Amino acid sequence: MTIKKPDANPILALLLTWFLFGSGHFIVNGQQKKWIMTLVGGILGSILCCLPGMLIGILSIVDAYKTAQKLQSGREIGEHEYSIELLYKIMKYIYKDATFAP
Repeated sequence: MTIKKPDANPILALLLTWFLFGSGHFIVNGQQKKWIMTLVGGILGSILCCLPGMLIGILSIVDAYKTAQKLQSGREIGEHEYSIELLYKIMKYIYKDATFAP
């Protein structure tokens, strides 16, 4: 499934992802499963050791911003598409539907 939202706001995606449990992926970018899996990955990373959870959180914020920029420019994105390669590689261990597109 592809998503097309030229009205996506990268700043709003960044702020929602930072302050509301990664919800910028879902509310602004329309990637519900990606939001859930990134949230689960951050929680698991925090339980195992604080540093992996923080890394996933920071990468998720940047990814939400970059994904919203793609949408705003008129590009279509996949429902499970990541814009940050390191976050994609981490999340690929959690769910196999994850894809990467720079």
